[in-house]
Amino acid sequence: MRAIAGLLLCACGTAVHAQADVEQAVAPAVEQAEPDTAASVNVKGIRDPDWKPYSAMLKGVKRFEEKHGLAPGAELRFILEPRRADVDMHAIALRLESDEAGMAIPLGERNIFSLPVEQGPLYEKAELTVNRKAGSVRWIPYVRSAATSDTLRRLGDLRLACEVHWAIDKETLPFAMRTAMSALGGPCNFVSQKGTYSFSEPRRITAATISFNGKSAPVPFSGSSFTPPLREQDWSDDSVLELTFADD
Repeated sequence: MRAIAGLLLCACGTAVHAQADVEQAVAPAVEQAEPDTAASVNVKGIRDPDWKPYSAMLKGVKRFEEKHGLAPGAELRFILEPRRADVDMHAIALRLESDEAGMAIPLGERNIFSLPVEQGPLYEKAELTVNRKAGSVRWIPYVRSAATSDTLRRLGDLRLACEVHWAIDKETLPFAMRTAMSALGGPCNFVSQKGTYSFSEPRRITAATISFNGKSAPVPFSGSSFTPPLREQDWSDDSVLELTFADD
């Protein structure tokens, strides 16, 4: 198994980028690893493919269950997004692979997927792999309650997505950095105003506001990312963020 590498979470004072844009995902179908399917051939045809440890992703699932009260009406899904504009996201093939077994994981629109869980001992050391080079894609939690959209986001959904993201990626941090960030409350609850967690969008943002019960305020944004007030308890989980995008 490869050593864990790659990290989305950054030290205090640096924005941590996440992304959440989704349609309905297709429920995963299980296949045993016998003769490789076309998807498997595609994944294995890429030297050094992009990947995530299955065990780390399951930690995100566990965190979602623990903090589900932040977004009780939402389900957990994930979305694969390109890290660079030149990454081709068509015909993406996603697989869960171990030395003993394997299965294809169907992707829905926008490369959304549901993570299969409780797969048993054959998958204890499994990896999720995609047929793209390492460092090509982002593995982003998707949490979206009903009545939200590309332009309207619920604060509790964003808080829960951050919790899931941190649970998945924190084990890849060096011990000293992980300890320091945890002591500061983690990226979703930084006690320092210097620490932030930002969400990225596929389009350029021109305005961002948050509102609840007659109260409203601007939300910091830059380019295609915005930084909601995750740690500010004055804002209810039911607060709504409204994003305005450039025409392009």
